[in-house]
Amino acid sequence: MILHLRAAVEQLYAVPPARFTPLRSELVAEARAAGEKALATSIGGLRKPTVAAWAVNHFVREHRDEVDELRSFAALLREAQRTLDAEQLRLLGRERARRVDALADRVAEVAAQDGQKLGAGVAQEVRETLTALIADEEAEASVLTGALVRALSYSGFGSVDVADVVALGDADDADDADDEGEASRPSLSVLPGGGGDTVDLEERRRSRRTAERARLQSALDAARAELRAADRQVAVLTARQEEVTEGIADLERRLATARARLDKVTGELDEAAGIRDRSERQEAAAQQALDAHDDGD
Repeated sequence: MILHLRAAVEQLYAVPPARFTPLRSELVAEARAAGEKALATSIGGLRKPTVAAWAVNHFVREHRDEVDELRSFAALLREAQRTLDAEQLRLLGRERARRVDALADRVAEVAAQDGQKLGAGVAQEVRETLTALIADEEAEASVLTGALVRALSYSGFGSVDVADVVALGDADDADDADDEGEASRPSLSVLPGGGGDTVDLEERRRSRRTAERARLQSALDAARAELRAADRQVAVLTARQEEVTEGIADLERRLATARARLDKVTGELDEAAGIRDRSERQEAAAQQALDAHDDGD
């Protein structure tokens, strides 16, 4: 007997798509029979997941270790973004697409083993969901519930829209703020002046050279700091550019799939229209023959 909504969610989002609606009806009936009208209403309102969402949910439940490997990679990438590690960003950025494609293929493989083959469009939605998991911690948390109702998507910048993507929302999101230490700055020291009325010319010359060297060193330090900041900015923008480029590539693949579907439907429509035209001509000829026969009588 289901006496809690979360228990119903655990059952419903673990079954294949074809079983979802019948099982939901069974659980609603059980809740009503137990006098739990509010629970029955809540269960009845649970949304059926899309095929892509089901495939991801199923994989998360059955192969959590493989999902955790992607999460570890995501943590490394986010850390590189936080610390503006240019070298790490370049390396991990190139690795991201390979890992997403590999795990998306595994999701499709596992789904097929359980009787649910994924078409090209659904497989692309799975890739987008895994990409969103890497990009955003809230998206990752949503995927780990195993109760997605639709696929996620990431445009390459900003956060992922996770509104209404999970069967049951959690209210325990914590705002974890990262404490960033103050950037270290070079300490400057003042050189003391001479203590007597008579100043040694060599000492004065050394003091001037020391002061000039300190000024040049300070300028060099400032230039190096600006260079480091510029390097970090270039790394961040390069990573964002790669993300946007990948997003464009994904959209182009989806567009190509949509165009192929359009071509297929257009061909079928042309064929159906030809059949209709032939039928119209046959109908007109038959009518004409019948009219001629009637006139002959």
